[in-house]
Amino acid sequence: MDIALNLPLPTLVCRSCGAMDTPAVGLGTGGHVAKLTCRHCNKFLKWAPRALVQSSLAEKEVAMLASVNRVVLLGTVSKYGVEVRYAPSGTPCASFTLVLTELGTDGKPHQTWIACEVWGKKAEAASDLEAGQLCLFEGKLVKRKKGEQWEFVVSGFELTPVQLPLPTLTGNPN
Repeated sequence: MDIALNLPLPTLVCRSCGAMDTPAVGLGTGGHVAKLTCRHCNKFLKWAPRALVQSSLAEKEVAMLASVNRVVLLGTVSKYGVEVRYAPSGTPCASFTLVLTELGTDGKPHQTWIACEVWGKKAEAASDLEAGQLCLFEGKLVKRKKGEQWEFVVSGFELTPVQLPLPTLTGNPN
């Protein structure tokens, strides 16, 4: 698919076939808007600068990026506790399950178990959490492949243990 450009392209030399020509422009991948490829051998040359791409494509990109991915959970750490492991780079990752308990319309408590993870210094702090402890967890929803299936996990950036106040005895001390 060719993309219309705001500015004319310079001729580029292909490192694969040696041809010197104006490159073909196609859709980019990931965070890249467009890519330049050789018209002769179709090999990748370089990513196109954002300023070259026509404004209509930029408007479509903005429309696709209009979203919010933020999760705030208040629940207890499951009976399995917190598991801390380390990536090959040495970065710690804490994985745990938060149990959210709500009263249903039938008057009975219903539990939702949410898989969570946190990386870095927060992961080391999460290792101090015990099973059954109440905590506030903020993060974003991520999707990853586990075996043959996909799973949703809340990947966090803020984890705060919540201490409930102790009940006080009321009465007259006299």
